[in-house]
Amino acid sequence: MRLKDCESCLVYGTDRKPLSRARVYEVKENVLQLFFSTPKLRNARLKVIVDFYDGQHGLLRCLCDMTLKKNPKVFETGEPWMADCVLVKVYESVQRQKDIRVKVQIASEFAVEDGRSVTGTIQNISAGGMYFVTAQKLNQNQRITFVHKFKTDHHRVNARVLRVQDLHGGYGYGCQFLDLTPGTEADIRNFVYVRQIQGQLEKQKKHGLQVDEEL
Repeated sequence: MRLKDCESCLVYGTDRKPLSRARVYEVKENVLQLFFSTPKLRNARLKVIVDFYDGQHGLLRCLCDMTLKKNPKVFETGEPWMADCVLVKVYESVQRQKDIRVKVQIASEFAVEDGRSVTGTIQNISAGGMYFVTAQKLNQNQRITFVHKFKTDHHRVNARVLRVQDLHGGYGYGCQFLDLTPGTEADIRNFVYVRQIQGQLEKQKKHGLQVDEEL
């Protein structure tokens, strides 16, 4: 399988725990180079699981053969380690999985179909919808629109209010995204995956970085 729009990945250790995020450069089909900013690595040959975050395929969990080595161009890229990586097997693709939600704090302005404009904060988001809070009252099934830059481009996103929660001083709204273009959906999905990987790495940072060697 050839990656279509992949800039980052999460590499797991032989204990199946997250080790490090890496930048992805595709050499050719099934052959990649990964670049690591962390200094806590060593020369090794590994067979490990890697989650690739692809803008078109979604999340791809793969078995990979990797050869870790020092990056000869460290002074150009700022990344002390790199790896030659061969994709051996794709275990699963979760491109269409809609229920992976990540917590966020995104202040935005929402245009309501009745002509009003309300301000609020998105508190969680997935590839299929979001939950946001505001002081303004909206109705179930009411449609709203907001604009946000999830990756590199600004996208206009349409949504429909599915549920209303009275927060006693404000309101919370669970919303479903409507009629997303492939590009918008891909950027939202990539945004969600990147936030997810950041959360995983934050949980691991207290444990340091340990790479097991398989020769």
